[in-house]
Parts: sequence; structure tokens; C-alpha cells
Amino acid sequence: MRETLFRSLQFPMYELLKAQLARKLGRKPLYAHEAAVCGVIAGGTAAALTTPLDVLETHVTLDLRDPTKEKIPSLRHWMKDIYVKEGVRALYAGVVPRTLWISAGGAVFLGVYEWVAHGLMSYT
Repeated sequence: MRETLFRSLQFPMYELLKAQLARKLGRKPLYAHEAAVCGVIAGGTAAALTTPLDVLETHVTLDLRDPTKEKIPSLRHWMKDIYVKEGVRALYAGVVPRTLWISAGGAVFLGVYEWVAHGLMSYT
């Protein structure tokens, strides 16, 4: 669930940022390093927005490992439980390292993707 939402935010945002940057620079396609910058922004934004789901996933995983639990609560229950017991800030625990890590990954992944795509397109 978290990964699906993350990707559905990251890729459209990445394509939008690339289109806007290409329009501003007046050329297409972008160089790999320019696309990488778009990847940093898109990946970091998507990471920050989906951090509560990452926190929820961690709580669920840890709770499922507890053999004393007979009934598994719903995701809504877990989210409410985190919010009530720990507050809104707990839902964003680890947002900075997660955002930085995924931003770096977005730069590498999407920058290399663009570099390879341009290289392959030059052969046609």
C-alpha cells in the first residue's frame, strides 16, 4: 500500500517537474543531472507525504510479531492508536532521514534512467 501510493505520487510529480524545467530551459530532453534534480524533489516530497504510512507499517509489523495478540486490529485502529497515544508528530517519526535517503535514491535511479533512455534512443 505504502509503495503504491509513494510511486503514484513520485512519478507524476517527476514527469511534471521535468516538463516544467524543459519548458523553462527551452529544450528537450533534459540532461541526466537535470532530471536527477527533478528526481530528488519528487522522491523527497513523496517520501515526506507517505511517512505516516511507513510509521504505520512499522507498528503493524512489530504488532504482528507479538504472539500474545489474538485479534489483529484494522489499519484505521492502528493509525488512531498512534495518533491518540503519541500524537501527530509520531506519525512523522523519521521523516528527515527517510526523505534524505529517498531523495538521494531518486536522484540516482531517475538520473540513470534518463541517461540510459537517452543512450538507447540515440541508437534508433
